[in-house]
Amino acid sequence: MDTSEHCKEVYAYFGLAMYRAQCVEQSIVQLLIFFDFFIKNVPTFSTRDTWEEGFDRFDKELSEKTMGQLIKLIRKLDILDKDIEDILSTVLKKRNWLAHSFFVEHALDFISENGRNDMIKELNNSIALFNSIEDILNPISHNAALKYGLTEEVLNEIEREMHDSAKTNR
Repeated sequence: MDTSEHCKEVYAYFGLAMYRAQCVEQSIVQLLIFFDFFIKNVPTFSTRDTWEEGFDRFDKELSEKTMGQLIKLIRKLDILDKDIEDILSTVLKKRNWLAHSFFVEHALDFISENGRNDMIKELNNSIALFNSIEDILNPISHNAALKYGLTEEVLNEIEREMHDSAKTNR
């Protein structure tokens, strides 16, 4: 493989690792929606408009938080066991390291094929870490969704509505 293509491969793996880190963030957001927003708002539900306004406000607040802040919020809810919280701490450190230090620390590695191969290996390990926490968090969210009647059929219908709305808003 020529050097240019190999460099692109490193960037592609880096992009996938950061994408998977963002997926973890969204999994934490989902937990906060079900175990914070829903718990507080389902009992006082009055109208769809009020619900949507509150939901949008809550979602906007969460979208402005860092992964570390989201993890602190989920810890306060005391819904995850210590082992999962420890994994989340590891995930946060890995995500921050990737975002802020990965290429700096691998500057010399990037100039050789063996170094780039090591970088790809390390990125694959990060991807595996992010995937493993997703495998833990997603069933928790799924079970919470079912508790509120968000079955696969309902979620598919919501997805269809979102796609239709996106098409008409273009």
